[in-house]
Amino acid sequence: MSAERTYDFIPCDDTDPWIESAAASAEVRHFARESLRWQAQEIIDEVLRGTVPGEELSRARLRRCVAQNPGKPERALLQQLMLNRDPQAESPQ
Repeated sequence: MSAERTYDFIPCDDTDPWIESAAASAEVRHFARESLRWQAQEIIDEVLRGTVPGEELSRARLRRCVAQNPGKPERALLQQLMLNRDPQAESPQ
């Protein structure tokens, strides 16, 4: 499913149709947030569908991040990426 099919108000012909009005800018910001949220959820779903045994720890961390950020997959994914960058960040020292 593409973002264009999900959001009917996105113009495809015009190069910069939303620069003219502030109301359209709000629509663009809303679209950007929802698009990011949708993309993050797609990435999370794909990772959690994985079955490689060596990646189970990453999937468990991602599940925990999703549980800690209900309804905000973009924040859950960011948290997961930060944990993967620094695996010691989640364990007490």
